[in-house]
Amino acid sequence: MGILYQFDLILAQFEGVNLTLTALKISHLEQLNSKIFASLSTRFSRLKIDHLIKQIGIFFQTIIKKEEPWK
Repeated sequence: MGILYQFDLILAQFEGVNLTLTALKISHLEQLNSKIFASLSTRFSRLKIDHLIKQIGIFFQTIIKKEEPWK
């Protein structure tokens, strides 16, 4: 019974290490993801603004068309 107990302890330690590594990997990926999005938002802010202006224009055109039943 002592050997099984030791095996269970070793297995639990490996599971703990795996969970820790998984948590570290997720944390690292989250940090990398935030750095990438921060970089994209500063480099492509003009593109975002142009895109939003186009979307707003489309939104207003849709509203105007709905309000003008004679067309």
